[in-house]
Amino acid sequence: MPAKSKSQQRLFGMVHAVQKGELKDASPKIKNIAKRISKKDAEDFAATGHDGLPERKKRKKNSFEEWLKARERDT
Repeated sequence: MPAKSKSQQRLFGMVHAVQKGELKDASPKIKNIAKRISKKDAEDFAATGHDGLPERKKRKKNSFEEWLKARERDT
């Protein structure tokens, strides 16, 4: 699944780095996401190119939480 914005791609780049052990001093938010998302999903988001993406996308309330719940239901 590709990232929807540049900021989302950067976030998941940090998450992916934490999962690989390359980023030790990440924020608690990043560490929490890294625990809850699969390595494959984090890598897919992080691998998205920046070309044509907005800096930020207007966010729905709790959109990450809703996405995560949907992923957990599907598995």
